[in-house]
Amino acid sequence: MNQVYHLPTNVSHQNVEDVLLAVENVLTQLSSGSSLTINCQELKAFDSSALSVILSIKRRAEKANISVKLIEIPEKLASLAEVYDLADIVLS
Repeated sequence: MNQVYHLPTNVSHQNVEDVLLAVENVLTQLSSGSSLTINCQELKAFDSSALSVILSIKRRAEKANISVKLIEIPEKLASLAEVYDLADIVLS
């Protein structure tokens, strides 16, 4: 089973917990061996909290044997991941 989750327009320290909760709800609906596609197309305003969300999602999904793929990654997010030396983990 493949599920798609669309990140909101804004991910910052102010709403990071809400975003994590929403993605956790999606993950709990998936069974082992499923995949989750995170569409970043709408993501326009963000800080390093967006990287924290992605890392947390990937860790939780890995524990549940769910693969995670990001699509439509904004250039600024990719650059931020490189600055924090997380590009291999976040963008893979």
